[in-house]
Amino acid sequence: MATALPAREACIRTVRWEPSEPPYNLRLPDGRQGGYSADLVVEVLRRMGCEARLVDMRWPRALVELEAGRLDIMPGMMRTPERDVFARFTRSINFSPNLLYLSGAARQRNPALRTLADLRSTSLTIGVESSAAYGPAFVALKDDPAFRARLYFVPNQRTAWQMLATGRLDGLISDDVLARMVGLPMQPEASEVRAVLTVAEAHALIGLSRRSVDAAFAERFDAVLAETVADGWLPRLRERYIGCPTDPVTLGCVEAGADGGELQPR
Repeated sequence: MATALPAREACIRTVRWEPSEPPYNLRLPDGRQGGYSADLVVEVLRRMGCEARLVDMRWPRALVELEAGRLDIMPGMMRTPERDVFARFTRSINFSPNLLYLSGAARQRNPALRTLADLRSTSLTIGVESSAAYGPAFVALKDDPAFRARLYFVPNQRTAWQMLATGRLDGLISDDVLARMVGLPMQPEASEVRAVLTVAEAHALIGLSRRSVDAAFAERFDAVLAETVADGWLPRLRERYIGCPTDPVTLGCVEAGADGGELQPR
């Protein structure tokens, strides 16, 4: 009797997925796991002759598992020096700025808010995902006691948007596309939630564990990912989930977004 190959030899790769992050990860109407990020990784691995095993895992735990090598692939990451230690990164898969959103009442109380650092001198409560890196400015401030006192850590962005809708948060930091497609439609009209500043304009990448994925595999993965951009497959996938024309260079939105608002690359 033939012995089954170990997962690595059979080219099965574990991929982080969590259903509360539409359009990037979501449960499809037929019950299957899907989403823009999930479908993209599944397709790249398929073209490489590999299989994706989507693992339901929240962001903080996934970072730990990726570092330990118990998780192979984590899409939607921003690159930081700390993450470079344990992850290899691909080219961009998406461009959607992280923005600071505030309720109308919070904006009225803090009309002079111009930078992320200005939060330190306010009494605002801002929702952020545990272990998230929202760009260089956020990373530089994250250990500042006065800044950290303004943060309320949530397990995912959907929870933060729900808390904002019920008045338990003054604001939150969110991906622009997720905000337009999921978060803002959840808000009562009277709350007048608006974006007040850009926190980061970094591109989202795919992280591959240095412990479980060698450099040759990572290079091949990135080359196949480039093929999905060049042959138009990735832009078509993005437009199916995100609902706006995709800029072929930035992989961000151009022209009108799903709600009719402007979604220009920034």
